[in-house]
Amino acid sequence: MIVQLARVTLLTAGALGGFAVSQQIDWVAQTGFSEGYVIFVFIILGASIGYVLGGILGREFTSAIDRVQRRLSELQTPAIVLGAVGLILGLLAAFLISTSLFAYIDRPQWLGFVATAVVYVLCAYTGVLLFTLPGRDVSLHWGAVSGTAVDARPPKLLDTSAVIDGRFAELARAGLLEGPLRVPRFVLVELHTLADSADDAKRARGRRGLDLLTTLTTGSEEVLVMEADFPETPTVDAKLVRLALSSGGTLVTVDYNLTKVARLEGAPVVNVNEASDALRPVLLPGDPLRITLGKEGKEPGQGVGYLGDGTMVVVSDGASAIGEEVDTEVTSVLQTSAGRMVFARMRGRA
Repeated sequence: MIVQLARVTLLTAGALGGFAVSQQIDWVAQTGFSEGYVIFVFIILGASIGYVLGGILGREFTSAIDRVQRRLSELQTPAIVLGAVGLILGLLAAFLISTSLFAYIDRPQWLGFVATAVVYVLCAYTGVLLFTLPGRDVSLHWGAVSGTAVDARPPKLLDTSAVIDGRFAELARAGLLEGPLRVPRFVLVELHTLADSADDAKRARGRRGLDLLTTLTTGSEEVLVMEADFPETPTVDAKLVRLALSSGGTLVTVDYNLTKVARLEGAPVVNVNEASDALRPVLLPGDPLRITLGKEGKEPGQGVGYLGDGTMVVVSDGASAIGEEVDTEVTSVLQTSAGRMVFARMRGRA
């Protein structure tokens, strides 16, 4: 619509301009053509130039409006209010400065007009910029979650891996994750992308995360969407770290690399795997352990079983007892970034 309106406006202006140009010079004497023909040519030429320029300017103006609308949709109400305050103060400052400029720039008049216009634009832009930048961070504290009351406690920000993993809900139910649970909108978009993936494994993970969020609508593990984004930040992990630093929230993740990056940047983070490891019973060499062996190990003679929390137990001489519940004795415990592995041997054997 804007493109068509710009084309009609500039086409009309171009046609009138072409007619005006045809009257400035005696084109009949210059070219030998009739007056009507000259007027027709200039009108068509001016209209054509106006049509082309109207299309270009209309598309550029439409793109600019779209960018402004996207920018406004990403801002929260407090940020928009602060931006309006900054605009008013910037225009007021521009008025005071331009009044002084007119006292020094009297002639030529066009120079004073240009200087005044530049001052108004710069002051308005500076005012909006200065008030909008902190406004984004303030908006995260004033109510980044639509339709809900603001919780005074710092939020727990769930990343994609934590949502898919799902154990955060149990930690929240047990009271180990204090504060409201929030999933940023850009994390929800990433989950939706995974759920629509052509890869079966990714699609299953994405749908699992979305299904879990759908069920968590009440209680201590209630999860709400946080309307916050940083369009200039390219990756989801970087957005999460920046959001945690801006809002004072704590990241909740099972991603080992994100945990390290967040801690390097000074953002508080809870790694669900680390919390799970900390809650596991401590096993020391010599402790008795009763376990069911489910399969053979990689090395000859080994049997492998699993504790209730998923910890792998490798029994060095348990291959002959596959499918049985046996008494073992812990020989060593190996702790890695991926989890814990327990090595044991059958009790009563050297």
